[in-house]
Amino acid sequence: MSVEDVVTCALAREVRRDDVIGVGLGTPTALCAALVAQRTHAAGATVLVGGAVSPRATLAECLHHETAGRTPGFVPHLDTMDMAERQAMTLQFLRPAQVGPDGSANTSRVRAGERLVRFPGGLALGDVVNLMPRIVLYHTAHEPRALPEQVGFRTAAGGGVERGGYRAEGATTLVTDRAVIGLGPDGARLVSVHPGETVESVVGATGFALATEDAVETPPPSAEELGALQSVDPDRHRDREFKRRRANA
Repeated sequence: MSVEDVVTCALAREVRRDDVIGVGLGTPTALCAALVAQRTHAAGATVLVGGAVSPRATLAECLHHETAGRTPGFVPHLDTMDMAERQAMTLQFLRPAQVGPDGSANTSRVRAGERLVRFPGGLALGDVVNLMPRIVLYHTAHEPRALPEQVGFRTAAGGGVERGGYRAEGATTLVTDRAVIGLGPDGARLVSVHPGETVESVVGATGFALATEDAVETPPPSAEELGALQSVDPDRHRDREFKRRRANA
């Protein structure tokens, strides 16, 4: 068991049996989690990745677009946005540069001293959090600058909206390499700490206040989950998003 496996399985457990999940190719950990969920507790979930609909493929094959013949079909990007707007897509994993306690996200820019570091930006992120029923965020470097009291640039607001009978909760869960955190308009709540961490170590590495009552330890990956991880990603491409593992991924 490694922290990378704990994070991936914690993300996988956020998937429900009837979810339709949109996953980008730039987030291999999240994609690995979705594929693991399909092979464990959420066999009925649909995963949309690179246009492919639930390809019966490994993580490496998905990342290299080797899904032809392994999927019942493909969905163009415009159709996936339409699915998000009418909530035919139910869950999306996102990895921002910064996350605030209310679920706000920054994928645009961060100031580091006198230097302004720019990121890819929002694409449709500002809209997606107000459209999708559920958003799960994750970050692989749990530290104060990544989890500040207020994000340096608000690419997407937290809190969710309700419109015309549709309810979008916004980002309500954050999974990091240290913990699982609940997010919302009333602040952040520590749900669980990963094996090897303590409440104190997580609070000390977080830039915003955390309610810590009832926090438990994150369950380690089960034998079934570890088997699915090995089947889906034997070469550990999921490690690419973890700085200390990237060179060997």
